[in-house]
Amino acid sequence: MGDSYITLVPERAGIDPAEQAAMEKRMVGWMQENGWIERGKSDCVFTEGGGCRFTPSGSLHMAGGTDRGLSTYGFGVQKHDGKGVFTNLKGGLESAHCPACGKDVERYFYDMVSDWYEADGFPPVKCPLCGAASDIRNYRLDPLWGFSRIGFEFWNMGPLTPEFVEEFTAMPGEPVRVVRAHI
Repeated sequence: MGDSYITLVPERAGIDPAEQAAMEKRMVGWMQENGWIERGKSDCVFTEGGGCRFTPSGSLHMAGGTDRGLSTYGFGVQKHDGKGVFTNLKGGLESAHCPACGKDVERYFYDMVSDWYEADGFPPVKCPLCGAASDIRNYRLDPLWGFSRIGFEFWNMGPLTPEFVEEFTAMPGEPVRVVRAHI
C-alpha cells in the first residue's frame, strides 16, 4: 500500500530563506490556531524536522474524512536552500507539453529539469523540439509537479477538498499547485 502525501507548492520558485521561515510560521500557526494540527511536533511525517499530527477536526475540515489510525498522518513543511522540485515520485510523468509549441517533450523533461536545477538562478528552459525558452513552471505536466523552495505536505490525508485548497491558498496570498505523491 505505502504512504502518500499531497504537497501544496507555491507558484513562486525563488522564495528566499527569510520569507520561507515567515511563510512556514504563518501557515503552521494558522493551522494550529484553527485546531487542525497538534501544537507539538512528532515523527508523524517523513519530512525532515518532523511535523504536526492532524486532529480529528482537521481531518474533517481539510478532507472531509477521519483519521485512519496511521502512524504517518500529519502536516510537514519541506524547505530547499536552492531549487526545489516536487514530483509525484513513483507515478512518473505521463506528459510534459511545451508552452510555446504545445508538443509533448516528456521523454526529454527529466534532462531539462536536471539542467535547470544545475544552472544558476531560475533560467528559462529551452524546448528540445521548437527551441523556445520558457519558465519551467509553464510546461503543462501530467501529473502536476511543483517548482519552489517550499512545499506544505499533507501525509496520508486523502484528497484535500477544493474549498480547503482555496482557503489555504489565501493565507500565503499566492497560487499553489497541488502535487500528489506516493512512496
